[in-house]
Amino acid sequence: MSHYDKLRPSADLQFCDCKELRELLLVHRLTDNPVHCFACNGALDPQRLGLSSKQVDMVSSWHGQFQALYSLWLDCGEYEAWAKVQLLKRDGQVNRDGLAAVAALSALLPTYYWWFHDESDPEPLCCPVCGDKLSASRKHGHGQCDACQVVI
Repeated sequence: MSHYDKLRPSADLQFCDCKELRELLLVHRLTDNPVHCFACNGALDPQRLGLSSKQVDMVSSWHGQFQALYSLWLDCGEYEAWAKVQLLKRDGQVNRDGLAAVAALSALLPTYYWWFHDESDPEPLCCPVCGDKLSASRKHGHGQCDACQVVI
């Protein structure tokens, strides 16, 4: 087992076939691989990126936390409200670890963090990290904050 196997999907995914990667997106897509191309949204093989063991471990650890909380939220059971609070909490462990993983990946290529948003809530107008107004996202979600490397 290679250290890259932690991020390789167990299911078929649409993989990025862009000739040149410019930016990455760290996002949970109900698969094993949360590292995607910002331009085409295709999954990226961690070996293509040449991720270090430390980067793989950071991403994998964050993804395990996020996936667990997201599953509790999706389940709509007694943990739904609690999980949602954890996923939205600016200083919560899952978002601190996600932003740390983004910083580690940004050593290779600029990377954005897909911040959780419940579509039943009002559209977000401000960055959950710095509070500044979100700019229109070039490709994803409701908006983005380039300073904080966040997409909602």
